[in-house]
Amino acid sequence: MIKPHPQRGAALLSILLIVAALAVAALIATTAIARQTDLAKAAARRSDASWAAYSAEALALSAVGELSTLTNGQLTPLTTGLMEPVVIPVRGGVVSLEVSDASNCFNVNALGSPDEGAATLARLSWISLLGDMEIPTTDAASLANALSDWLDADSDARQGGAEDGYYLTLQPAYRAANQLMDSPRELASVLGYSKALQDALEPFICARREPLMSRLNINTLRPDQAPLLRASYSEALTLAAATRILENRPETGWPGVDQFEALPDIRTIPEGQKRTEALSTTSSMYLAEGQTVLDGGSWPFSFVISAGGGAAPTIVWRRTGEE
Repeated sequence: MIKPHPQRGAALLSILLIVAALAVAALIATTAIARQTDLAKAAARRSDASWAAYSAEALALSAVGELSTLTNGQLTPLTTGLMEPVVIPVRGGVVSLEVSDASNCFNVNALGSPDEGAATLARLSWISLLGDMEIPTTDAASLANALSDWLDADSDARQGGAEDGYYLTLQPAYRAANQLMDSPRELASVLGYSKALQDALEPFICARREPLMSRLNINTLRPDQAPLLRASYSEALTLAAATRILENRPETGWPGVDQFEALPDIRTIPEGQKRTEALSTTSSMYLAEGQTVLDGGSWPFSFVISAGGGAAPTIVWRRTGEE
């Protein structure tokens, strides 16, 4: 009987170890290549989505420009092209968008107006809006003052408001912005504005570049936006009445604000409690929002577009992708 040489076993073991090492190396290389391929595909999809969003932006500007020219801003729920889905094919997917009236919102930056008279009117309207969120008047006044302090340029805190002295005590500490907001989401940093309150306010508010009250288009204002209409009448108009008025609006809208203010619920309101200048039957701000769908992935986008007075439509705010 011939005994196996001991070195043969060692050689076989070495070969097995080399094969195992090569297998591991091959697996690592394959995994790395697959990962790089996935990253390259994802980057390509993002690039395609970005270019598709640019196409959507151009389409939105074109659609708003045509809508503004044809209607002179005189919008109603029956206006052709308003709230109608538009779908365009792109390589590997589609871009879809809708254009709606973006005039009907409360501009939070109005509380930061350098005109104290205008800022005071904005605060009173804000308090009314907060009241419809079931916030007591005293608390609503403090919230209005806190927002005014956040927006205005000085460092003097109003009653119930807050400036650096308060915000610097927080963890983490920060300072009051003392400037206008770029987005209503900045309310999260302001004293008293809880997540629940932000969520309640979100459907009603916006942040425009100019610290002016938005002019509401009474012909496109929805019944669920009745608190915005009520805020224009110093609470002399009940929420139930405001909702009923909007629900019973003529299909073609009111010809003008005069006809609207001739309604029984409106004409009995004292002149000192009316803010007629806050109402209109025309719009100059539009919202175009939708999404790009490519290869099973989707990328949302939103554009706020200013158009009116014969001026070319321009993008005043944009968001692409998830926040």
